[in-house]
Amino acid sequence: MRGHRLILPILLGLTLTAACGEGTGTSTSGGTTAPSSPAGTSAAGENPGGDDHNPSDVEFAQEMVPHHEQAVAVADLALERDGDPAVRELAQRMKAAQEPELTQLLALLRMWGEEVTPGGGNGEHEHSHLMTEETFQQLRNASTAEFDRLWLESMIAHHGTAVELAEAQLRDGRDSLASMYARDIADRQRAEITEMTALLNE
Repeated sequence: MRGHRLILPILLGLTLTAACGEGTGTSTSGGTTAPSSPAGTSAAGENPGGDDHNPSDVEFAQEMVPHHEQAVAVADLALERDGDPAVRELAQRMKAAQEPELTQLLALLRMWGEEVTPGGGNGEHEHSHLMTEETFQQLRNASTAEFDRLWLESMIAHHGTAVELAEAQLRDGRDSLASMYARDIADRQRAEITEMTALLNE
């Protein structure tokens, strides 16, 4: 995912260049020249990436932000335990993937001029896709013997809701960057669900 953090500014530069060239017919120098009309200013301010994002794109990013934050916190619980090395290694990979994705999602929301509230989404949803506080406390209080099983079961369910959020964006969203992130999230987390299910059944 480190590569995707580099892709965002590159893609934004390319699409902004194209947008400037189409809008004025005179400038293709990377978007450093101010737009020549109020309409151009408005369009660039609303969406510098050039895509026509819609409410489904915004909902995907706003819902996935707290979802990823929670996944990182739950991964940290596994890293604090002296449990199954396979579970700890998986938790490390999850954290390494989702932290940069979180940065990308927040950048999308800022680019669109949408509300960004890490830790709580936009305040308009109950976040039914999140792990409950009860489950989180059960993980905290679980004995070493039962922690790995409960962690795997909880993260399988948690990943399942992330896949649902990503699939909704791919079905209903329009923004190409959001779709790229959604596809990556869905593909990786489906693979991790398979991996966690295998560990659970050992």
